[in-house]
Amino acid sequence: MHRIDTKTAQKDKFGAGKNGFTRGNPQTGTPATDLDDDYFDMLQEELCSVVEASGASLEKERHDQLLTALRALLLSRKNPFGDIKSDGTVKTALENLGLGDGSGRYSKTVVFSSSGSYTWPADVKRIDVILTAAGGGGGGCNAENANQTFSGAGGGAGGTVFATIYATDNDAGPGTYTVTIAAVVVVPMGQGLEIMAVIVRS
Repeated sequence: MHRIDTKTAQKDKFGAGKNGFTRGNPQTGTPATDLDDDYFDMLQEELCSVVEASGASLEKERHDQLLTALRALLLSRKNPFGDIKSDGTVKTALENLGLGDGSGRYSKTVVFSSSGSYTWPADVKRIDVILTAAGGGGGGCNAENANQTFSGAGGGAGGTVFATIYATDNDAGPGTYTVTIAAVVVVPMGQGLEIMAVIVRS
């Protein structure tokens, strides 16, 4: 693309090296700007190339092809990313951004109350683990007769641990893993049970 550069162009009209047009002035002997084939060919091909880049063919009878082509080539501002969805290219767009189809998305929760196994899907990036152990039960105290005062002992508090496993960690990533839940821990007058909940995020 180039600005008008014929000998009669108005030199530096829009700044240094930015020529423009002039209608001329007969009183001062200034001629109007001449137009040449180079300039018109440039205008024609610059405009036609936009239309053809959209996949359309030039139609002499139509006067809206440039606008139609721009709408086809550019993303909508009125409905951001709506055209990507309508084109059916959401997956491709996310992959180009390095996000993948479900990056950062909650997938599901897996709860273990007994030993078992968990298969880590290939598209999973991270697993949040919650390990909970129930506290011990309270202890009772029996009275021997109605004249005695008695009370029970409070139970022990349970414990919870949070951890995160990333696919990039050593020995992590797709595969099947054994999940071992400890046997019931028997304490006086109560019991504890360990449960592991696995929250999967892809």
